Amino acid sequence: MSTLKSNFLKLNRLILFLAITATILTFLNSFYSNYEVQKEQLISQAIEVNRAYANKLADTTEVFLAASRQQLTYAANEVRNKMDNTAVLKHAANRLKYQTNSFNSVVISDSTGLAQAVSPETVNLLGKRLKSVGSLEALKKRKALISKPYLSTINNLLVFISAPIVDDQNNYRGFLGGTIYLRRPNILSQILGEHYYKNGSYIYVIDKQKEILYHPDKSRIGTFIQNNNGIDEIIANNEGGISLRNSKGIDMLAGYAIVPSTDWIIITQSPLQSTLLPLKGIMEKVILKTLPLAIIVFLFIWWFARAISRPLKQLADKAKSLDSPTVSDEIEHINSWYVESLSLKKAILSGVKLLQNQIGQLRLDADTDPLTGANNRRGFQMRLEELAAQGTTFSLLSLDIDFFKKVNDTFGHNVGDEVLKQQIQIMNRFSREQDMVARTGGEEFVLLLKETSQDDALLVAERLRTAIAEEVFDVVGHITVSIGVASWLDHSTPVKKVLLSVDDALYEAKKQGRNRCVMGK
Repeated sequence: MSTLKSNFLKLNRLILFLAITATILTFLNSFYSNYEVQKEQLISQAIEVNRAYANKLADTTEVFLAASRQQLTYAANEVRNKMDNTAVLKHAANRLKYQTNSFNSVVISDSTGLAQAVSPETVNLLGKRLKSVGSLEALKKRKALISKPYLSTINNLLVFISAPIVDDQNNYRGFLGGTIYLRRPNILSQILGEHYYKNGSYIYVIDKQKEILYHPDKSRIGTFIQNNNGIDEIIANNEGGISLRNSKGIDMLAGYAIVPSTDWIIITQSPLQSTLLPLKGIMEKVILKTLPLAIIVFLFIWWFARAISRPLKQLADKAKSLDSPTVSDEIEHINSWYVESLSLKKAILSGVKLLQNQIGQLRLDADTDPLTGANNRRGFQMRLEELAAQGTTFSLLSLDIDFFKKVNDTFGHNVGDEVLKQQIQIMNRFSREQDMVARTGGEEFVLLLKETSQDDALLVAERLRTAIAEEVFDVVGHITVSIGVASWLDHSTPVKKVLLSVDDALYEAKKQGRNRCVMGK
């Protein structure tokens, strides 16, 4: 399991995973940030549009109410000296009612509250004592006013606008009033109701007591708002914008403004859901514009990640074959273009050099006789196999020091070791660079002569034997050697047979009295 895991979790894959993850997270973060920003902008824009429109409607309503009061004041001045002329009063009432459609009904009252003229006559108040809240307030205050909304005697929710009638002698003669039925069509309802949209946007009007004075749903006029978490803030601030949840649990974006003369609050609002409908199209455009750049960024990160991991991967691959003789050159050719990989490359090269030195030393130790420094039997065997594999001819001289045991017994092993070392020095003088000197036993030695015939090998053997016999060895004096000679000239002959032949020749030299050379058969 750990092997499978290590094979899968390679550096290039990890960096690629990091690149993909970073690109995706960056893209998602950018997408989310754009989404939130666009959402906030749409919400802020919708609230501001609603606020501005509510303010405009409040100004328009204020202008309408001021104009209505002005109409009533002008008409009151016209009839102030004609309160006894029924025809004039009737004409004035009808003109106010039908000329502009500002009022649902008009009434002219004397100072005692008795109706002198009414329009339309279907109201059925002519000659009767007026007892409505608006009429009583007008009689009591004797000044121009706009009443708070109230229910009339025939259960109409209305607002009463009145102007006092005062004659030339400044005597109070009564009032002239116009009613606006909040549940019936009039100019005010036209002003407020013409902007009801199918997407769920609508306008409604409330007073400070949260009573609904106007609403597209006529059944809600005259009721009080409940379960609306933003109304208290709207009443407290008079003008502004807010996000709220209405009484039906729908999230709305509202703008509001107050009508100064009445303290009515006009609220224009639109559903949050409909406001955010364009967001889908906006985000699709964001994706289409962002995706190509995200792909380019990903490809760049992927390419750059591969560029980072490539020298590290190459160094890791070469680290598996540090014992190769060419690995140093191969590592040198790796393009370690950034500091960390270059440092790692230098460290590996240093390690390779040390390792190869150690391997070389180990090989040398494995193939070398520690006492004399000559090749040992293992090194000798490997050299034979190499020459045989190459088909290269060679000759062998197998030497044995005569009576070497006597040297050790007489002078000690330390002296004997010095004799062996000096023996190797003499043999080295008779060998070429392509030849090999080896110690194959205690006092047994081999001289391998590459590409040398039997006759030449025998001549070398004789000169070597003579040189050893004439050499003066410290403490010991003179020693002699017996030499067997054999050659591998026929490639079809097994090398093992040559080894047996040279051993037989050495044995024959000893048998014949030592200090001589014998050619093998």
